[in-house]
Amino acid sequence: MVRLAVATVGAVTVAMPVEAVLHALPLDGALHPLPRRQGALCGVIEYAGRLVPVVDLARWVDVGERDDSATPKTARIMVLGDGRRSIGLRVHAVLGLTDVPAVALARMLHDSDPEEVFHTAVKSDEFDRVLSMLDVERLMALAAAWQQAGDDASTGAAPATSRATADRAAPADGVLHAVLAVGSSTIAVPASELAQVIRMPALRAIGPAGGSSYCHWRDRNLAVIDGARLLGAPTLPAVAPAAPAAPLLAILERGDLALGVSVRAAVELRMLAPPGSGTGAADEALATTVFDSDGAAIEVVNTAALFARTPEASISKAGARATADARAAQRTNDNAYIVFQTDQHHATAIEPIAEILALQAAHVDAQEQLLPTIAWREQPLRVVDLRPPGTPTPAGCGARILVVRHADGCTGYVVKHVVLLIPPHTGKLYRMALAGAGLVEFITTGAASEQVSYRTIDLAGRGAPG
Repeated sequence: MVRLAVATVGAVTVAMPVEAVLHALPLDGALHPLPRRQGALCGVIEYAGRLVPVVDLARWVDVGERDDSATPKTARIMVLGDGRRSIGLRVHAVLGLTDVPAVALARMLHDSDPEEVFHTAVKSDEFDRVLSMLDVERLMALAAAWQQAGDDASTGAAPATSRATADRAAPADGVLHAVLAVGSSTIAVPASELAQVIRMPALRAIGPAGGSSYCHWRDRNLAVIDGARLLGAPTLPAVAPAAPAAPLLAILERGDLALGVSVRAAVELRMLAPPGSGTGAADEALATTVFDSDGAAIEVVNTAALFARTPEASISKAGARATADARAAQRTNDNAYIVFQTDQHHATAIEPIAEILALQAAHVDAQEQLLPTIAWREQPLRVVDLRPPGTPTPAGCGARILVVRHADGCTGYVVKHVVLLIPPHTGKLYRMALAGAGLVEFITTGAASEQVSYRTIDLAGRGAPG
């Protein structure tokens, strides 16, 4: 696969390898006019302490009228580089990134005419457009303009001994990032790990509103988290299955895992220093704050820490086979299930439940701590608290005790609430492969937009969540 950055110039959609993109700057205030009688140069910009020439393709060829999605506010200057030299390209809008198979690149012109900067095209299914591939080196040669790294810029060529260090000058010492708007904040993720930004697809819930959600993407199950709350929550929250305020979904890929983050907008591409790397990704800060030239804060996300703190991302490992297996394994529930709340919502078969008790004053001590055993039907009953540690236990808090029969007798499981009953033959049971957990069972009830899924727990088999 080849990853391309995609932009529009008039009615033309252009693409270039993402490795050639150093930055995408807002046009306002960045471009300084450069008076010329001919040629495509429209000005210069200051980038990383150097002046970089900017090309406007509309001065060379008829690019047509820009599409309706491009506005003056979307105009950008894309800073492009070939390792030694850099040049700016004026575009009407940056559309984002796309992956295309290398075999799909089709060369149209075979005469090596140095006057042409487009000789290859490719169809992007994601954008549903034909992309014209920009040859960055030819663009520089045809414009006879570039900014050269190194001390010998005036010679037009870097000596072999210095080229290795000149390949990536100061601005390229960082990493190309995609800048995304989430809520009222701005985050940045490595462009190489941003697989796609798409319209928010239909989400399916694992639990009721506010619980875990996922969608299907490229025949994979994709966990979706709330980008607006990404940096402020102690644990990473999922997007509720109802339509989120964020209209877009940014899909990150790291290794064999993928994860969706709800975002408000894709802003630009720019070079940023990556967050510091350490030995324990899970213990590192989730983001590092940097500031742009206007003083606005950008939170550079540590994607290693993000994936480490989001175990739900493991469902993306299952791929198309897990989706097919889940569909094939669906069956109706022959027995009734009850749904209860601990830290999340779970379902369990009602058959082994002997009784559901209200938590009473007799079940807690003077400090309102849950007793390890309580009296039930004139016998001691061992009690296990399934709620999060530190959950207060005053009498009348609405908590319930599920008395469950198993091979060794009975155990009382304390839950926050008993939510609902799923009658027999009204739900669908299926299994989904979760990395590290094997096949995990869910029960789905409802239809269409009201469909909700709950992870099942076998309390009788001592399968309660810890």
